[in-house]
Amino acid sequence: MWILSVFVLYLVVLAAIGVYCMRFNRTLEDFVLGGRKMGVWVTAISAQASDMSAWLLIGLPAYAYATGLSAIWLLVGCSAGIIFNWVVIAPRLRRDSERYGSLTIPDYLSSRYAGGRPLVRIASVLIILLGYATYIASQFIAAGKVFTTTFGHVETPWGEFGITYHWGMLIGVGIIMLYTIMGGFLAVSWTDLAQGMLMVLTVVILPIIGVIAVGSLAVVGDKLHAFDPEILSVTGKSVEGAGIISTSGAAFWIGVVLGNMSYGPGYPGQPHILVRFMALKDPRKMRQAAIIGIAWSILAMAGAIAVGLIARVMLGELGDKDQAMPSLALRLMHPGIAGVMIAGAVAAMMSTVDSQLLVAASAVEQDIYIRLFGGKAHGRRAVWIGRITILILGAAALPIAWGGESVLSKVLDAWGILGAGLGPVVTLGLLTRRANRHGALAGMIAGVSTVYFWKSTAPIFHARELFATGLIPGFVLNLVLIWAVSLATRKRS
Repeated sequence: MWILSVFVLYLVVLAAIGVYCMRFNRTLEDFVLGGRKMGVWVTAISAQASDMSAWLLIGLPAYAYATGLSAIWLLVGCSAGIIFNWVVIAPRLRRDSERYGSLTIPDYLSSRYAGGRPLVRIASVLIILLGYATYIASQFIAAGKVFTTTFGHVETPWGEFGITYHWGMLIGVGIIMLYTIMGGFLAVSWTDLAQGMLMVLTVVILPIIGVIAVGSLAVVGDKLHAFDPEILSVTGKSVEGAGIISTSGAAFWIGVVLGNMSYGPGYPGQPHILVRFMALKDPRKMRQAAIIGIAWSILAMAGAIAVGLIARVMLGELGDKDQAMPSLALRLMHPGIAGVMIAGAVAAMMSTVDSQLLVAASAVEQDIYIRLFGGKAHGRRAVWIGRITILILGAAALPIAWGGESVLSKVLDAWGILGAGLGPVVTLGLLTRRANRHGALAGMIAGVSTVYFWKSTAPIFHARELFATGLIPGFVLNLVLIWAVSLATRKRS
């Protein structure tokens, strides 16, 4: 009953934020970008909270639970991508997006590469919708699993009840839809700030309590070694479907290090992160926001890996590894505190879904309805079109999530589509004037196509374990084609 009460209170607070922020959405710019008035802490924490998603508290602990300490290379790769985003991409994107008057990433790319012509805009919108259909579904899966673990059997004064996976997923979806539709970018950013703080507290406190419960770090290490000597090795171990191979020497550096670090290049292609950079009120404070965001991310990922290792010690074999974090919280904590921590897992899911729904709806409204079909951007009508689009997008993701697959695998599939499709065009668009629309179109099409066909073609080249999602091959091909086609089609003076 404690857990249920805390959890319901948390959801009520989120809904209240959405209702409060509704009054500030008078224009389309307010709804999709908060009027470019976000403060440093809101920008920094909401950017990284929307990045981490359910993979931080569900997927990453499950990955560490399965593979052991070699999961640290995923931390290294993601940290490199985060630093690149804040240091290289963020200040330039904030400057150029305001100069072009861009409200969305497709809007920026169209202005930068095509002078407003439609093909670059259409291609980037399609990539966002393809990637987010899978990405949003992965967060819905996490919601269903968390609700099932937490409320599968709950005793109340009115008797016992239980929430199934599908009902849990629908409850989580309903709450997210409510505050995203009502509050827009302001509600999403402020809830992400609150949820980001809750997320990092969860992954810091839970492993500390776990170490105290076991006895000491030395005891944790001894138990892990007794269970499996490979689990404390940074050179990896065999895990089916995880993209990791048992290695030594050169194979270790190729299979484990590069395989895990390959997710870093995907960061410049994630619109739900990039729009936070565009919304910062004072561009001069970007460095301060960068320090906060980078520190938060490294601390959160390290804590999540520790949660997975402690869960391995205390819980033994789990049928579903995605249950590692919520099961550990229920095992270690008072029901009320466990409710707060499990709310943190749902917070991780919500902080990404709300951002992605808003970004995808903004792309449909701003880049299709307004830019291509000449719709009006003024007044509350434009805001309501965005809200209806969010409802449609959420409903479209439900069938993908219905089967309840691995959270991490779904996240990485979507990450590959967005990273390989948009990352190079965003990066080169900000760093050089030589890239043109012909190169951008060729690169985006090649990058996304490579990711989609990688699972079937990689075994031919014995490369499936090296680059599990096809992100790196797609990213490199995109980058090369942008440069080559741009040079070949450049007008001679």
